[in-house]
Amino acid sequence: MATLLVKARELGDESVADMAQRTGISRSTLHRLAAGTKQPSLATLWTLRDAYRVRLDALVYDDPQTEQRGGLPQRQRVPAQDRHRLRHGDRDRHAAG
Repeated sequence: MATLLVKARELGDESVADMAQRTGISRSTLHRLAAGTKQPSLATLWTLRDAYRVRLDALVYDDPQTEQRGGLPQRQRVPAQDRHRLRHGDRDRHAAG
């Protein structure tokens, strides 16, 4: 969001109300996105990208909070029994019945 805020100011949007008017995204959503309490949907990211002519990856990865944590989140390991269930879904249940 840091890149977005800089770009918004470059284009004359000095407030969240200006950004809301340009994008059609509600002020409350923009406030929550800026505060980091809401994750943007893909549609919201595309809207912001088009409105401010920024790269989509800049909206996703150029986030000071992400950079402070050391980059992308680490993958979590899934226990073996859950991996089997994720791969095979209901197939095992139907075979048994």
